[in-house]
This record gives sequence, C-alpha cells and structure tokens, in this order.
Amino acid sequence: MPARAKRWGRWFVAAIAVGGACSAFAQGGPTYKCVSKGRIVYQQTQCGEAKPLNSGKPRVNVRYETPSQDRAKIARRATLTAEARQECGGLDTRLKEQEAELKAKGEVTIEEEIPLTRSKKRYRELKC
Repeated sequence: MPARAKRWGRWFVAAIAVGGACSAFAQGGPTYKCVSKGRIVYQQTQCGEAKPLNSGKPRVNVRYETPSQDRAKIARRATLTAEARQECGGLDTRLKEQEAELKAKGEVTIEEEIPLTRSKKRYRELKC
C-alpha cells in the first residue's frame, strides 16, 4: 500500500509541476521555435535567428468580412452603356460635392437639399 501511495504521489507532483510550467510558459512574453539536438523545442528565450511565434498582433479572420464595395460598383457599371458609365462617374463627384456643401452649411432647408436628392435619384435610376 505505501508503494502505491508513493507512486501516485510522484504522478501527482509531476502533474502539478507540468501544469505550473505550462501556466508560467503561457503567461510569459514571446515564444520561439528552436531546434535542439535534432528536435523542435518551444522556449521563451531566443535561439539563433528565431523569430517570435506570437508576434502580438491578433489573427484576422477575413472570411466573414464584407468585400470591398469598389468591386461591386465596377461589376454593376460593367453592364451599363458607355454614356451611363460616364454619367455615373460625374454623379459620383457631384454627390460628394453636394454632400460636402450641405454639411458645411449646417442647418439646411428643403429647397437647398433638392439638388442632392435629384442627384441621388438619378444615381439610383441609372443603377450606378
């Protein structure tokens, strides 16, 4: 019975030591991937020209991001006639200018908003 207790005690101490080492390792700074005696070893001290594995910047998952709307705009305009594409290009600049004017004025009246509304309507009609 005492031999069994000693064996379990050793396993218990070993498990605590490994767990403590892992938690200390996880809390530290950068981790380096090194080769020691032909085996891959992960350590917190730099060896040779090893670069840190966890560089600090978070991983970005691009899978669920919305695609750039520039590509969608180009695809939509590819189906338009040359004149409509040219008019859409003019409307792009005109809309930006009109919105900037109204924003600079602060409070605007309905009459001052009419040109912008007409430009937006034409933009939608052309399916720019």
